[in-house]
Amino acid sequence: MVSTERKIREFKRREQEILSAALELFSGERWESVTVTQIAKQAGIGKGTVYKHFASKDEIYARLALDFFNGLLVRSRQIPLGDDPVVNMSEAFRDALVYHMEHQEYANVRQYVFRAGFWERLSKTYVEAFEKLDAEFGSWANEGIKSGMQAGVFRTRPLQTVRMGLDALFNGAVSQLWGNRCWMEVEPDTYIEQIVDFAMNSLKAGKEE
Repeated sequence: MVSTERKIREFKRREQEILSAALELFSGERWESVTVTQIAKQAGIGKGTVYKHFASKDEIYARLALDFFNGLLVRSRQIPLGDDPVVNMSEAFRDALVYHMEHQEYANVRQYVFRAGFWERLSKTYVEAFEKLDAEFGSWANEGIKSGMQAGVFRTRPLQTVRMGLDALFNGAVSQLWGNRCWMEVEPDTYIEQIVDFAMNSLKAGKEE
């Protein structure tokens, strides 16, 4: 039993070493040309060992992305919720942007897994993991939006319409924060506050409503 448990720990430790090595390489300027051989060398192991953990480089990207987004989901769910839907949504939107700013090493990973055709190359297990994560994020976000609509502080609109607008705004803001291309030359913290304020104003019900 002890030997089996030790093997499991070693397997997980080696897997994490592969992921750490890959993330470091994927954070570099030549990230798109990184090979499994280079990842193995960075981790100090043989190429064959990498394939014992991941069937392809795409699976390494997928695992890194899943770890990143699961971390965001856990963090989002830990935000204390009050009675004000606007405050709750503001905190969630702000914290998600801060989380991305704090994890800029995942910028290329996030970009890669959002490319067209990526999911089609993954195994069913990974596709189902992404779908489950997407559903959990959707349920969590919908709950906050519906809460604001029911309270009369958010304009009543189809959830899909609201989600598409917020997603577009959020993804654009992340690109600015990660790419350091904010043409307005404001500090990241100030930029985040301005984006959060704009997002909340787009949700709020007008006076006539």
